[in-house]
Parts: sequence; C-alpha cells; structure tokens
Amino acid sequence: MLMASLAMIIGITLTGVGNVYAKGSVKAGAVKARACQVCHGKGGKSTKETYPILAGQHAAYIRKQLRAFRAGTRKDPIMNGMAAPLSDQDIEDVAAFFSSTK
Repeated sequence: MLMASLAMIIGITLTGVGNVYAKGSVKAGAVKARACQVCHGKGGKSTKETYPILAGQHAAYIRKQLRAFRAGTRKDPIMNGMAAPLSDQDIEDVAAFFSSTK
C-alpha cells in the first residue's frame, strides 16, 4: 500500500512538473516559424542587416524576447504584432526550432 501511494505521488508530481516546464518541438516550431522567414530569412538566416539572425540563437534568449514583445515590454511595431497571438507553447516551439538551426 505504501509503495503504491508513493508511486502515485511521484507520478502526479512528475506529470505536473512536465506541464510547467514544457519543452518546445523543433518540428512544430519549423511550421510555426514560417511567418518569421519573411523578415528573418529561411531558417532564421537573415541576409538583411535590419533583421537579426535567429538561426543558432539560444532558446532562452528567443523565449525571453518573444515574451517581452508579446507583453509589450519590448517595443517594436512589427514584432509586437507578430508576437501578440503566440501562446506559450508557440514560443517554446519557435525557440526550439531556431536554436536547433545553424
């Protein structure tokens, strides 16, 4: 009985932690990031000085910046509008994709 209870508690705890710290999907991020390529280039490899290269950027940095654009704490008329509809999972996925590209 004790072992069953412990197993259940551990299972619930690990399931909860997984939901709080969801990882992004590179595959889903590749689809979601298609809109980004208009400015940032295919795969985040911008050829224009105006737009930063996102390919190979740290996922944590991309997440932080997209959340700031979405919240309006970082101002840019284009990026605020692009980030506004993104869910937390969208941001995780896009960050996973760009951080995986070179």
